[in-house]
Amino acid sequence: MQPLEQGDPDSLGDYRVVGRLGEGGMGRVFLGRSPSGRSVAIKVVHASLVHEPEFRDRFRREVEASRLVGGAFTAPVIDADTEAEQPWMVSSYIPGPSLHQAVVEQGVLPPVTLAALAAGLAEALVSIHRAGLVHRDLKPSNVLLTDDGPRVIDFGIARALDATALTRTGATIGSAGFMSPEQVAGGEITAASDVFSLGAVLAFAATGAGPFGVGSAPAMLYRVVYEPPDLQGVPDPELRALLADCLAKEPALRPTPQQILRRVAPAAPWAPRMPPAGRPATAGETGGPTRLATLAEMFTQYAGAPLSPPGSSGGRASVTGDPRRSIRRDVMAPAAGVHAEEAVPASGFGPASGYTPVSAGAVPDPGSVSAAPRPVAAWRLDERFGTRATDATGRHHATATAVRWATRHGEGAEFNGFSSEVATEGALIDTARGSFTVGAWVRLGVIPPHFVTAVSQDGEETSGFYLQYSSDEGRWAFARPDLRVTSMSVPVAGAWTHLTGVCDSVAGELRLFVNGVQEGAIRDRILIWSEGPFVIGRGRYGRRPVDHFPGSIKDVTVFDRALTEGEIAGLLQP
Repeated sequence: MQPLEQGDPDSLGDYRVVGRLGEGGMGRVFLGRSPSGRSVAIKVVHASLVHEPEFRDRFRREVEASRLVGGAFTAPVIDADTEAEQPWMVSSYIPGPSLHQAVVEQGVLPPVTLAALAAGLAEALVSIHRAGLVHRDLKPSNVLLTDDGPRVIDFGIARALDATALTRTGATIGSAGFMSPEQVAGGEITAASDVFSLGAVLAFAATGAGPFGVGSAPAMLYRVVYEPPDLQGVPDPELRALLADCLAKEPALRPTPQQILRRVAPAAPWAPRMPPAGRPATAGETGGPTRLATLAEMFTQYAGAPLSPPGSSGGRASVTGDPRRSIRRDVMAPAAGVHAEEAVPASGFGPASGYTPVSAGAVPDPGSVSAAPRPVAAWRLDERFGTRATDATGRHHATATAVRWATRHGEGAEFNGFSSEVATEGALIDTARGSFTVGAWVRLGVIPPHFVTAVSQDGEETSGFYLQYSSDEGRWAFARPDLRVTSMSVPVAGAWTHLTGVCDSVAGELRLFVNGVQEGAIRDRILIWSEGPFVIGRGRYGRRPVDHFPGSIKDVTVFDRALTEGEIAGLLQP
């Protein structure tokens, strides 16, 4: 919200105006308070538009359309005065950024959140079309992300399915890059036009760019009509196929919103698998989630997170002040452009010493393997039901939330990427003063566009450490706030990889091992207190859970000392 400026109204009708929320081509949007103190959004049209012949008709239609549309995924209209000198409309205030703002400032949405977005927007279109309307301007800035899902706003150019358009001859109504070909060509506008726009919106959420590129409006409109959409950056093949169908040039070939819902819902990672015939499903049963995730959990990351200032560059990795991302790059692992006096040479490490990256699943020479050390805690994560993750030492059993247990031996636990975690009741290791080692087998379901964490321990503000995937370098990482060492190996989606992070407080080093081989080390003199739960499947930053892991994890081990390379190699043995 921005402060009011000179010339802004103090009140409109019975509503007090307290700040600016935004501005568009049709008018300004203010944050207001109702007589009872309820927060509302007030849209006031630009004075320059009031005397245009078609304007009041258009604004009346927006108010009527907004009142007609119900459902959980739109913003209800509370009040309006379409005949005022400067017409205004009051709707429920929806806290949360627009989809455009969230993607620009925090990065693209992960696959599971994309699926929820697709379902929510399809359901919104069902409500809009059921009211006999076509939105005609569905775009990222007209989608708000809230803690209970997406909301569609701005019915400024919506019209009835059986009405004639109230536009000037030759005028094009809509937003370049998100309009349907029939909108561009001035053809008949049906509900299928909104489906085309939905496909373009989802492509933007998945890749950070519209499917018809950027450039001048005429160039983008030409691509919409004559060129195929660019969907190469959409990571999930099923979503890519759905978007291709939505973006078909011929309206009759596009799916309906109801068909989109049917295609998205069964594939959603949080949906429970069907139990055997004749028996109802139970929470935590084999192949089922321990708890169904909610829309709030999927969108809290966007609705509740403070967004960076407007001048920031896009992408979550650039958020100023985030210790997972504001890293001293001059003290990273060798071969990443570090200063020699800061980097810690590892024995036999680096291209000059004959280092060869180890492929996923490979293990070191058995002759170099030491006897297995005794862990502080060890979770195989091979449960078949329930919400308890058993610690093999018997001392630190943990609670599983929204985790899907495997149906086959050796597959580990599946984490959904937005709410899954396995957490102990309290801390296991002293991250500030003691040495420790953490290890885990991990398998990414996809290569994510943002940081994801396999193992961490909660502090009050941040995690004390992160064993994670770093989207900044596209590598595995062992990190502290403001410091991390990254791997030489490139992660591969679908491949099991063993990660080990060693904090050696005596030597003052962080070391990262991938498949039993040391791939980097870095000076570490940072004291980070973290006295919260030991967590598998996410990290913590800004006093909230972040960076949820999208894939499988198994055989997590914790040690209260720095293991040797030979001992770490032993962790890979069956």
